[in-house]
Amino acid sequence: MFETQKIDSFFSGEKNLLDEEEKVFISRRTKIVRFLKLFLPCLTALLLGLGIALFDFDTNNDTTISLADEEKIYFEKFRMKNTVFEITERDNQHSTLRADIVEEIEPGKKLYNLVNPDAETLDKGKIITLSAETGTYNQNKQLLDLKKKVVANYNKEMEAHTNSASYNFAKEYGYGNEKIIGQGERGSFEADKFTFDKKKGIGTLIKNVVIKSQDFELKSPEKATLFLNDSKFISTRATVKKGKDILKGDTVTAFFKDTKSFDIDKAYSNGHTEIYSDGKKAFADRGEYQASTGLVKLFDNVKIVDTNGYTATADFGIYDSAKKLFTLQKNVKVKDKNGYTAIAENGIYDLNKKTFTLEKNVKIDKGTNVITAPKAIYFQNKDEFRFYDDVKVTQEDNTATATSGVYFVKKNIAELEGNVVITKKGNIVRGDKAISDFTTSKSRLIAKNGGRISGKLIESTLKEKKDK
Repeated sequence: MFETQKIDSFFSGEKNLLDEEEKVFISRRTKIVRFLKLFLPCLTALLLGLGIALFDFDTNNDTTISLADEEKIYFEKFRMKNTVFEITERDNQHSTLRADIVEEIEPGKKLYNLVNPDAETLDKGKIITLSAETGTYNQNKQLLDLKKKVVANYNKEMEAHTNSASYNFAKEYGYGNEKIIGQGERGSFEADKFTFDKKKGIGTLIKNVVIKSQDFELKSPEKATLFLNDSKFISTRATVKKGKDILKGDTVTAFFKDTKSFDIDKAYSNGHTEIYSDGKKAFADRGEYQASTGLVKLFDNVKIVDTNGYTATADFGIYDSAKKLFTLQKNVKVKDKNGYTAIAENGIYDLNKKTFTLEKNVKIDKGTNVITAPKAIYFQNKDEFRFYDDVKVTQEDNTATATSGVYFVKKNIAELEGNVVITKKGNIVRGDKAISDFTTSKSRLIAKNGGRISGKLIESTLKEKKDK
């Protein structure tokens, strides 16, 4: 069964005993091994060359990175689609950040470029959303930077548009340094810059602020701060306009119905308050407006300035924007360019009728001439005062009383009618009408319709006239 001769020859080294077939087999195996030793290095070089060409490993002058490092960076950067970040804020509320594409800026740095980012956060149950065309997200700082067509929506009540904005989820604070334009259902706003503090519920519009509703317009060259949870805003150097009426104040605090309309419910002005209406100006230290009544209350150092040259002052004032009435109370004083001064406890200025009614302890001074009455009305178109009930004119040496009277400002004379009595140095004369000249400080009686003048003269006075 075994060929012992061949086995012995194999171990003894007698190779010549191998048959021809075995010799052929050994020769073929040797050739194959030699071929592989030559081919494998060539194949390796070929594959490496193809890899360089396919993956385009380039170097530039700015960055010196070895091929091994560059390959490491390439393969460690990731790029994902339809990615969602779950963010836990400091108040333990959860916010989300989505993007169509998320691409790592640097491997391991948690810095990402975003395509079509869309963020959502909560403000005391109200939903705030942010979206843009592009952006970046720093996961370490929880900082989101948005660029191009940025849109912010507050609880589907108000939407704002700008070109860039940033929001820090960790600090719950956002801001933007480009023009922002916002729109509610029936109101709008705009400003050059803005900030938003979610924790405090405050949004601040900065520089060239304009807030509009259907009835009102508020402007401020400085800023307006919106307290979203309290539905109010505070603005500095503000101007509030309703129709043709204008309210100004160093600081205006306004409460509005909601962020959909910005309709003002009530407003307060502090410091250098001004009202403009139909050519009239009113000033005060403080002001208060109620939309339900249409009344503006003015406090402290109240003053009305008329274009015709007179001013009225008081401790307290009320302006009725619907009826166009200024009501002044306590220490009312009116001064005219013609030199007279009128004082009273109360005054009512009717802008429609162009009348100024003075009531209670009315007194008008013009040099040494004084008129007093319980009530007086100034008619602006006629430039005259009409006095009612117990009119009294006091001059240098005489006094005249009557039921009613008229003071003609330009003529500087007063006419008295009804139970006229003139008293001078104890002499008393009565008549139907008296004319008091404030320039000469003289008064004279006039009989009407054939009436008579009667009086009582003191003898000493007659003697003085006879001696003269």
